[in-house]
This record gives sequence, structure tokens and C-alpha cells, in this order.
Amino acid sequence: MNTNMDEGPVNIAIIDDERMNLEMLGFIISQMGYEHIRIQQSTKAIAVLLKTLPDLILLDVQMPQMDGFELCALIKARQSLAHIPIIFITGMNQSKNKIKGLELGGVDYVTKPFNPPELKARIRTHVELALAKKSLEAQSALKDRIFSIIGHDLRSPLSAAKLKMDFILRGIIDPKQDDFLDGTVKELSRTMDESLNLLQNLLGWAKSESGQIQIIAEKLQLYDLADQTCRLLQMASGHKDIALSNEVDALHYANADMNTIKTVLRNLVSNAIKFTPKGGRITLSSQATDAKVTVSVTDNGLGISKKNQERILDRHTHFSKLGTDQEPGTGLGLVLCQSFIEKNGGRLGIESEEGKGSTFYFELPLAPANGA
Repeated sequence: MNTNMDEGPVNIAIIDDERMNLEMLGFIISQMGYEHIRIQQSTKAIAVLLKTLPDLILLDVQMPQMDGFELCALIKARQSLAHIPIIFITGMNQSKNKIKGLELGGVDYVTKPFNPPELKARIRTHVELALAKKSLEAQSALKDRIFSIIGHDLRSPLSAAKLKMDFILRGIIDPKQDDFLDGTVKELSRTMDESLNLLQNLLGWAKSESGQIQIIAEKLQLYDLADQTCRLLQMASGHKDIALSNEVDALHYANADMNTIKTVLRNLVSNAIKFTPKGGRITLSSQATDAKVTVSVTDNGLGISKKNQERILDRHTHFSKLGTDQEPGTGLGLVLCQSFIEKNGGRLGIESEEGKGSTFYFELPLAPANGA
């Protein structure tokens, strides 16, 4: 089946008052591997189009109540529909009618009786053009969001670190002070860690969104990955006196890509540290069924409201919140986690209650403990 890049199967709307034409065009579209919707009443077309948002519209010109030209004008007047290409299909072969259709925003004109191979070629061409345009718009939006994050979220910690360094060079902060190592140096180190983590997430997210991430599934021992993550983030958790506990079952294995799962664990534990108060605890654990294994990161931190739980996993929403020690965040890490887990055939979920902590968990295909 032919699909578009982001939203599943290509869907084509057929608008014609004659049932036979609807069936014939529907049959041709199905042969091409596309999905379709049939609209027989032109007066109801706008409501159906707003609900389905097809990738292409085949529009008959001669219809009762409202002809194709009138309907085309209404479609193009709707912001959410204006981008959808329209191919007019009609028995009228006059040049003036073709010109009128193109002036109203149509992209092509096919006369009846139409030649099926020619119609297929035109449909395929305009579907490919529409998908290419959508891809370019998505890449442009991705670029804009990357620049926004670089401009705001990455600049802030780097600017703070540079200011500290300037104070040291100008003698405002004395390196000989007893609290220099425990105060200024640790703060600079944490700022650099935050910047590096954001940069890693930014690069990973950009690669994921542009389809450059290669998923190579292999048998992963989850306890080892959890242990590596705990050791990597031991300094960050120690700064807040947070106890990190690895209770992942040593016999639990997943069939997944090592690099992306490492990134997911690093982000989930980093987030837990950020939103857990000093003296708190974070536990990594796992459960397995016949087909999947679930890895959980549980904290006794701030918790998340139901409303914000929905916003956190919405990849189109830029949601961020300061941590318990005023640590900054972009929300990008969880968007990246969700993308990486989906690419590994799993899903990411949240269980949380305000004031009582949160559990972020992800499911992956289970690999047998014994054998390759």
C-alpha cells in the first residue's frame, strides 16, 4: 500500500454526484494502492473534507446544487483545505472551462470519458508532488524548531557559563576561595553537562525526524544498560543526594537497538533526577511477559498533573518546566524517547500523581534469556 511519510496511507477524495463514476474512480484508486472516500453530495463535501483531510481531491464539475467550480472556491477559502491539490474531472472540453478551473486553484483537468492509464499517471504525479511539498514543509518546520531551541535553550546555559568564566578572569570570583571547587567549579561542570545533554538530544532528535536514524536490533541485557546509565549519572544524582537503585532483572533481555535505548534510559533517569528533590530516590526496574519486556524509571519527586502528562507526550507541543533545583529543560528529551521507542517497536508511557512521584516506562520486544 502506498503511504505518505508522516500520517499513514494516502487518501484521495472523490466528489461526484453519479454513483457509477464514484465506483469507477474508486476502483482505479484502489488498484493504485491508495485509500479513498466517496462524496456524492457537493453540499456535504466541505464537512467531510474537514474531517478527513485527504491528500488529493478528484472533483466533478457538473453537479446539481453546487457545481465543482463553486465547491473548489469554497475549498480554497478554508485554510486547512487550501493546500490540497484538486483535479477536475468533467465532460466539458472547452478551453475556457479548463482555464477557469486552473484559475480557481485546480492543478489538473481530466475530461470524460477518461483513459484509465492516463488518469492513474496524473493522480500518481500529483500525489507525489503533494507528498514532496509536505516533506519540504516538515523539514522547514524541523529547521525552525532546531534554531529556536539553539537560540533559546542552548544559549542560556552557555551564556551563564561564559559569565562565570568572565568573573573568574576579571577577578570578581577568586579561585583561591575555599568554596571555589565546591561552588563555582561544580556549577560550571553541571552547566556544561546540561548543555552537552541538550546538544546530544538535539542532534538525535534532528536525525530521527529526518529519517537518518538506523535501527539495528540485537539482544540487549537490560540490567547492564541500566547499570551503565546509573554510573553515568552518578555525579548528577549525588549532587542532590538522590539514591539511584538498579533493580532491573538480570535475566530480562530485549530485542532492540543499543544506541537508541541507551539514549532513552539516559534521558528518563536525567529527568527523574531533575524533578526529584534532594534526598529522594529513583529506581530502575523491569517486568516481562511472553512477548514484551517493560523497563520502568520510578521516582518520588514532584509528580505530574493529568493535563501535563498529555502535553509531555505530544511531540508538537514544546513543554518545559524547571526542576526541583531550578534545572532548566526543553521537553525535547521525552519527545526523543518516544520517537526512539516507537522505532524499536515499543511504546512510552507515564504513571504519575502530583506530590507523590512518577513512573516513566517503555515496552520493547522481549528476547529470550537463553540462546542467540
